[in-house]
Amino acid sequence: MTSKTLLHRTTVGIAMIATLATTPLAAQESGSSGSSESQTQADATQLINPDQRIASVGETEIIGSDVSEFIDSLPPRMRQQPPQVLISMAVQQTVLRELLLQEAEAQNLGEDPEVQSIVEQSADVAREDAMVQVYLVRELENRVTDEAVQQTYDEIAEQTEEELPPLEDIRLQIEQQLQQQAVQGVQQDLAADVEIVFYGPDGEPMEAGSDEMSSDNQ
Repeated sequence: MTSKTLLHRTTVGIAMIATLATTPLAAQESGSSGSSESQTQADATQLINPDQRIASVGETEIIGSDVSEFIDSLPPRMRQQPPQVLISMAVQQTVLRELLLQEAEAQNLGEDPEVQSIVEQSADVAREDAMVQVYLVRELENRVTDEAVQQTYDEIAEQTEEELPPLEDIRLQIEQQLQQQAVQGVQQDLAADVEIVFYGPDGEPMEAGSDEMSSDNQ
C-alpha cells in the first residue's frame, strides 16, 4: 500500500469541513475558557501515537500525526470538547478530508481557475486545501438550494403547533442543518466507491462494525 502523508492543511479548508460535518449546532455555539480549551487539546494530542497507523482511505494511510495536526488546526470552539470526543471527530474528519481530496483530484480541480485564484491570493492556503474547499462548496451549493430550505421550513411548520418566525429569520439555522446533512451525504457517496479501513493499536485492521474511534485505538 502506498503511504501518502496528509500534509499542507490549513484552517480554512479543515475548519469548514469539521464545523459542517458532524458537530451539532449547540456544540458549535457553546463556549468555555481559553485555559480549558488548551488543556483539552493537550490531553487529546498526548493520547495519540504520532506514528500509529489509524486508517487508510484507498491507498492513502492516515497516521496519528495527521490526526494531531488536524486537532491543532481547528478553531478554538471546536477544541472545547472532551479528548476522546475530539479525537473521534478528528479521525472522522481526517478521513472525510481525504475522500474529498481524492475526488477533487479525480476531477482535476488543481487546474480549476477558482482553485488557482485562491492559492494565488492567499499564501497560507495550500493547493490541496483549495481543491477540497472548492469541491465541497460546489457540492453544498448543489444540495442546499432555496427550494430545499423552503421545503424544510414547510415541513417544520407542519410538524409544530406553534407559529414559526418568518423564513428569513431562521434561514441561517435551516441552511446550517441542511449543510450538515449535505456533507454527510457527500461522505456516504464518496465512501461507497473507496475502501476505508480503520486499524487497532496493534496495527491490524479492525473488524467491521467495531468502533474505530474507541479509546483502544489511541
